[in-house]
Amino acid sequence: MKSGQLFWGFFLLTLGALFLFVRYDIIVTSFDFIWDVWPFIFVFWGALVIFKNAVARPIISGVFGVFIAMLIFGFFYNTFGSCDFSFDNKDAYVQSYIKEFDPGVNEAHLQIDSGAGVFTISDTTANLVDAKSGGLLGEYNFDYDISDGKADFTFELHKKNFKLFHEKFRNRLDIKLNTKPVWSFDFHTGASKSNYDLSAFKVENLNVETGATNTKIKLGNKNDLTNVSIHMGAASITLEIPKESGCEIQSDMALVAKHFDKFNKEGDGHYLTENFDSSKKKIYINVEGGVSTLNVYRY
Repeated sequence: MKSGQLFWGFFLLTLGALFLFVRYDIIVTSFDFIWDVWPFIFVFWGALVIFKNAVARPIISGVFGVFIAMLIFGFFYNTFGSCDFSFDNKDAYVQSYIKEFDPGVNEAHLQIDSGAGVFTISDTTANLVDAKSGGLLGEYNFDYDISDGKADFTFELHKKNFKLFHEKFRNRLDIKLNTKPVWSFDFHTGASKSNYDLSAFKVENLNVETGATNTKIKLGNKNDLTNVSIHMGAASITLEIPKESGCEIQSDMALVAKHFDKFNKEGDGHYLTENFDSSKKKIYINVEGGVSTLNVYRY
């Protein structure tokens, strides 16, 4: 098969698939990373010139077609405000999850295991956990265990009996938490949009493992020490941290566009705020990722 045929075949296949996946909320992520990887056009172009008659040329052409389709789709998606390709925008909640407050709980751990979806933590509650989910796949296995003053909560997406073209795939999970315990979080999500406002909570540990996502996380200074671990790929992650807290970033990143607000570079992948030594409240951030965007702002 000719290289040109492979290029246009993979281009049209990818473009059509992206429209369908966004239409049915199989992909709900941001395409912000497109702005950072567009120079790869010249890399592929150069490779096609070099390998003009080589066996590798058809493979390069196919991959180039996929890349250009993603680039064009991402450009329109971002330019026109994350276009809604759906015919209705209704998001009825289908399930509630509540665990009443236990005064004996002083530590709590929350884990989210899910694929594509929209996830938010944006408010507090008098209960330990108060959550709602919605969408065709918006039903979760909600497990919890409370013992010795510690509570463990897990939301795991429960997939069953869904027809892709019958209804919307949409999966939304909104969570409210109690402010009294010291919290640890584990977020394991696929292609998603997430907004976690954790500024009202005492956060001890935060672990984020994610694929192609648009994630915003706001941390507060309610706890003396906060450890953050991030593993990301083709993602856009924005962290907001309080100015009063000293912060250290240790990073191992490839092809990552980054902006660290008012950090000093101390070495390869090592950054510190000016008030790190003098601050009583400290945040330690460890990041591993590739082909992504990472922003850390201080408020």
